[in-house]
Amino acid sequence: MAKDDEKYRWDWLTQTFPTIDPHSKIKHQIIDEYIQAYIDVLMRNQLMPELGLSIVDGFSGGGIYHDGAGGTHFGSPVIALEAIQESEVRNNQDRIKPRTIRSQHHFVDVKPENIACLHSVLATRGHAPRVGQDVHLHTAEFTQALPIIAQKLKQFGKGERVLFLLDQYGYGDVPFPRIKWIFQNLSSAEVLLTFNVDFLVTYLADRQANRKAISNIGLDHHVPWSTLKDLKAHQPRNWQYIIQRFLSEGIKQESGAEYMTVFFIRPAGNNPMAYWFIHLANNYRANDVMKKIHWKYGNNFSHMLSPSSFFGYDANRDIAVTGQPDLLLDEHHFDDATDDRIRGELSELLPRQIYDRERQPFRGLMTGLTNYTMADELRVKQALDMAIATGDVLAVDKDGKTKRRKGTSAYFGPP
Repeated sequence: MAKDDEKYRWDWLTQTFPTIDPHSKIKHQIIDEYIQAYIDVLMRNQLMPELGLSIVDGFSGGGIYHDGAGGTHFGSPVIALEAIQESEVRNNQDRIKPRTIRSQHHFVDVKPENIACLHSVLATRGHAPRVGQDVHLHTAEFTQALPIIAQKLKQFGKGERVLFLLDQYGYGDVPFPRIKWIFQNLSSAEVLLTFNVDFLVTYLADRQANRKAISNIGLDHHVPWSTLKDLKAHQPRNWQYIIQRFLSEGIKQESGAEYMTVFFIRPAGNNPMAYWFIHLANNYRANDVMKKIHWKYGNNFSHMLSPSSFFGYDANRDIAVTGQPDLLLDEHHFDDATDDRIRGELSELLPRQIYDRERQPFRGLMTGLTNYTMADELRVKQALDMAIATGDVLAVDKDGKTKRRKGTSAYFGPP
């Protein structure tokens, strides 16, 4: 995770590393769990002889941090390498004929000293023999390195399964036309993108320099410039949420991805700048897997944007960070309160939406819904329980004949 300010400096010889913040640890945990869950889903096919997977870390940094307690914390390159190793071991337990995971890794950072530090970190973790083989280090800006990396990914093959980790510092290092290019040129790509939304919105103004910066990342047409001044004047409490809605829809459109989920992360502090941790994919199952992980780590959600897909982690509400329980919203309260609220909203919304169509597969319902709710597949099915039980919605199995009494069916339609 390369950063431009002086806080983020790596030097292996002097053992100079940044100190990682709690909110960044949460982000790393999500990356770790998603890679492992991604592999588990793909390897459910017991006949698959091997799995091919590539990881591209576009802002890799030096690969190591101080953890603030006298120890060290490894960055996303090490997390990705070792998540794949752990997954291979786990998925081969009790198998007579083991299956391998063939992976290719591209770690990119614009600073030579960061790449040098990363090389040393990889060596200490036993990965040195892989450098130049299936681990490639690039000293370059990500957007400049992208065409060469994409060519190598195509040569590697393996279904072009690749996960891009794009932990940019601000919001302008990865223009959305480049993300669209990724989806257009790599058939099974996914992107995990950090987007510093609070910084963008806080300083948003209808000035030429500001408009140019937004235009450079491809979102200029999604900002309501003509009404921005009025929004700030007449919606002083809500205008930022309104702009976030426009931006989220713009990101979805300009990225070219079919599915998007947004997890906001707020660092500790009195006035922290929150950012979005965005998952973009063209695979429905990938989106649902990521949502399940978000529910695990979320401890806050944005009521102004519900029932859209905005929920996340606030370090100021984490007892492990503050040492104080949040009397208003602890982790379990988040689970219960958010579950109840979202299922309640969906219980009213979904029967009307379903009734508009004579019959549709459950996957079709989820495909149309998933970008507009934080609910994963299980919660959507639970939200339909009442409508099915009362007969407002008919649920049948895959054969189209066997009736279901709960939201576990394959098809929904009016009775």
